[in-house]
Amino acid sequence: MTTIVIGVGNRDRGDDAVGPIVCDRLRARSGAVRTFVCEGSILDLGLRWEPDDHVVIVDAMQPGTAPGRVVTVDATVDPLRTPGAVSTHEIDVSVAVELARATGRMPAQLLVIGIEAARTEWGAAPSAAVDAAIDTVVDRLADQLPVDR
Repeated sequence: MTTIVIGVGNRDRGDDAVGPIVCDRLRARSGAVRTFVCEGSILDLGLRWEPDDHVVIVDAMQPGTAPGRVVTVDATVDPLRTPGAVSTHEIDVSVAVELARATGRMPAQLLVIGIEAARTEWGAAPSAAVDAAIDTVVDRLADQLPVDR
């Protein structure tokens, strides 16, 4: 069993950078955590893990009324039915996860963590509320994830 944290997002679009930033901060804290940053197409996410892996996907959620709000969904148990609920991308995490489910490529455990964005404009820095939420997610993951040796 391997634990993998996958950060989805674009470092150049403000709060959309949450996934890559979480991976960066986890690696800085513990180089033993396996991470993968996905800044391009996510349709092949299901090829990034094996059936016995434990996977955490971190992505920005569509801006709403509570920037920085963290939502965790156990996609092993619950289907991700609502595009846009856990992603800011046209082809979002829910589509990639459900494609993996339909093709028999689900890992043993799959948690999807979404952080509600405030802004995703090109060239913007992450907002203060989202940056604080990133730290909360990194702390939680660092405390909970087994370290691969």
